[in-house]
Amino acid sequence: MSALNVAIAGFGTVGSGVAHVLSQHREHPDTKINLVGILEKYSQGVYASSMYNESPELFYENLEQLLEDKDVDVIVETIGGKDFAYDLILNALKKGKHVITANKDLIAVHGSELTTIARKNRRHLLFEAAVAGAIPVLRLLKDYLQVRDIVGIKGILNGTTNYILSQMGSNNLTFDKALSQAKELGFAELDPTNDIKGFDARYKLVILTYLITGHWFLPEQITLEGIDHLELADFEYARRMGCEIKLIANLCLLEQGIQIYVLPVMIKKDQMLAKISGSTNAVTLSGKFSEDITLIGKGAGSLPTASAIVSDLNKVLRHPEPFLPPPITSELVLESMENICFRHTLRFEVRDHPGIFGHIGNIFEKHSINIFALEQLPKYHRIEKEGEEIVIFTLTIQSCMEGLVLKALKEINQAEFMLKPVVLLREIV
Repeated sequence: MSALNVAIAGFGTVGSGVAHVLSQHREHPDTKINLVGILEKYSQGVYASSMYNESPELFYENLEQLLEDKDVDVIVETIGGKDFAYDLILNALKKGKHVITANKDLIAVHGSELTTIARKNRRHLLFEAAVAGAIPVLRLLKDYLQVRDIVGIKGILNGTTNYILSQMGSNNLTFDKALSQAKELGFAELDPTNDIKGFDARYKLVILTYLITGHWFLPEQITLEGIDHLELADFEYARRMGCEIKLIANLCLLEQGIQIYVLPVMIKKDQMLAKISGSTNAVTLSGKFSEDITLIGKGAGSLPTASAIVSDLNKVLRHPEPFLPPPITSELVLESMENICFRHTLRFEVRDHPGIFGHIGNIFEKHSINIFALEQLPKYHRIEKEGEEIVIFTLTIQSCMEGLVLKALKEINQAEFMLKPVVLLREIV
């Protein structure tokens, strides 16, 4: 294409960042991407007001006006959410417009339908910015690596959770204090549920799984555990085992199927992902014929995300015809979490009285689970008002299938001495 006319739908943090990057590119004589329209409900909002006051003619009155604008080649969707954004993308593709989005929630849920419609209408639907911001992991998978040779991905895909875990592990902050600090610094939303519960990372893993296997899994099919149940004692025990705790999105291709999950796991300190601190994201790609490749960078924010969107715009400019979908891995069976082996560390909080270890040991023996190590840290013990001592300890068990551990814990958690359910931490083996 000789030039590309772009409209931005949603002129908030990311949308305004896209406009900023495009304005910087205009200084170069070979730039052929033009911003010709903006759809924004709040034209006098924090991000849109200066643009509106300077160029009110760019702003559409409604979605229909944008969709009917024949001068627009590409719509950049940065509104977010699943309802209005879904209608926008669906109708834009049907109207013959390319679409670029950073909306991982929407793509993870409706990606199968929308990519099919895009191909039917011979239009691009690109979403580089939906996963890991400016880290070009999607581009690498689509343009450079032989996807069929990828056997696994391990990623830190959410900066908010990584910041919180880093603060808890390095600075001994409680979860609540670390979350509060993340909000003050702008790393966490006012409602951080999507981040701390792991939903955000799971959406991104759905997209990565599609690019590698050609299969769209429903988010609900992927085992998920967040980080809001973790306490400082967990990080103390992890350090004593030479590990860091990270929220990891994991994909592993097997001969007979695939393992995919998002879980807080313990990682040995000498591994690359264990060294990723703060709000930084990282993705490690494992290949059949190559050593691991790790990409590191900012996974969110106005300009990093905008950079990824503009990269997709340049792809449309150079290649107006849509790319072929990723090759489909046939008969891909999702392996049950119960069949996946980990080395488990279990944190117990109990009312101290004789027979506790014997009771737990008998249950483990019944399920053929071997104990590797037992450890107590007295500084986490406390005395209740009536003089009863509350004890916290961990048991690390030999590698075994998740299902065996869950069956044992179901019995253990029913014991009278248990104050709360056992907290389970896993180490990938």
